[in-house]
Amino acid sequence: MSGRKVVVVFGATGMQGGSVARALARSGQFTVRGVTRDLESKRAQDLVADGVDLMNYDLNERSGLQLILNGAYACFVNTATDFFDPNCLDTEIAQGCLIADYCKSEGVRHVVFSSQLHSVRVCSIMARHLVAKAEIEQYMRELALPLTCLIMPVYYQDLCHIFRPRTTDGRNYDIEIPMGQTPLDMMSVDDVGGIVVSVLLNRDFYLDKTVSVCGDKITVREMALALSKYLRPKVFKDKQLTVYEFNQRRCQDLPGATDWANMFQFFMRVDQRYNLSESKKLNPAVRSFEQWVEQNAAMLNEII
Repeated sequence: MSGRKVVVVFGATGMQGGSVARALARSGQFTVRGVTRDLESKRAQDLVADGVDLMNYDLNERSGLQLILNGAYACFVNTATDFFDPNCLDTEIAQGCLIADYCKSEGVRHVVFSSQLHSVRVCSIMARHLVAKAEIEQYMRELALPLTCLIMPVYYQDLCHIFRPRTTDGRNYDIEIPMGQTPLDMMSVDDVGGIVVSVLLNRDFYLDKTVSVCGDKITVREMALALSKYLRPKVFKDKQLTVYEFNQRRCQDLPGATDWANMFQFFMRVDQRYNLSESKKLNPAVRSFEQWVEQNAAMLNEII
């Protein structure tokens, strides 16, 4: 165990960080040091059972990062946007840049960062959760960190909470995702971990590269067909609402509704060039949306 390279995973009890921490631990190739604010949560205990060493850290505190990154060979960094914080853009950027500073000072040899395109610079659309990550990436590049960036798509799991289909009768459901007829790049967050493992095992090839990963490119109508197929007798349909209508409908119940709406506007205007073939090369187990729905039909029927 002590001879394995140490990989630090930030946000280890989140969906994305948890996927990465579990995959790294199960690979048997690394010692995994997970970072979380809550060591007592069920997710934390499950990670410990999987062989992840957990350390407590609040990203709003400067102290402790040196200890967390001491002796680390690599680091997976994913930052979260807290839309309840009116200064969430600056807060997230500060958190990511602080991690970058300590990766530099501690000599981390490979930083894998969960990034996004800069929606403001590309087409003057402000989606704070995208812009923050793009700004952090730029800072990491200015520090000349040994970096690989993964541009993440929307997750299938987002249909279980943020974009959960709506119903008034428990049988007919509307999917309210304002993409029109434009396909949306998506993947299962559970498949991210395998991708990161492959990137770390092939450091020389992926160093200084950016890969836009995905598991499927699918329209909202196609999502509805797949959900209707496997969650019978429930019937799903594409609500076909505009970005403006989405924002108006969700502004009261979804923190950052304007940012999410702007994200979809950005996706419709810019071809993000997500690479399915490269994603499957990195993780052959990457699933399509229909495969994911079929495999998780029982869970989805309980949640939706």
